[in-house]
Amino acid sequence: MRQQIEVPGEWASIATLLAFTDSLESTAILSADQCYLLRLVIEEIATNIVKYGYSEQAPGPIQVTCQYDPPNLAITIRDRGHPFDPRDHPPPDFEAVVTERSIGGLGLFFVCDMADEVHYHHDPLSGWNELTVIKTEA
Repeated sequence: MRQQIEVPGEWASIATLLAFTDSLESTAILSADQCYLLRLVIEEIATNIVKYGYSEQAPGPIQVTCQYDPPNLAITIRDRGHPFDPRDHPPPDFEAVVTERSIGGLGLFFVCDMADEVHYHHDPLSGWNELTVIKTEA
């Protein structure tokens, strides 16, 4: 099964992407971990693209492709915003007192922690960023 969607990189598109996620969950036989990661990836990464990727420019596209070939689920998100490799983001400091921790970063941490594979590529010639997250059924 392969499904894809393209939406503008705007706040209103997050609801459209979550409806897309609902549709995928109802048509594919995904494990509980795959369903959780699917929703987390689409919500967290798309939100970050809107908030940070297109923050200094006009919103561009967000393309999401989900490929499910049991037992593997691959979620690919493409955008033309500011390049950002989530694997390079430092993990949250869980030892720090909550009131002293930096705000944000937990979603990216959970995406990378829950996935079996995370791949990122930025093409400087076209400006496209591509993040692929893979989860294999347990």
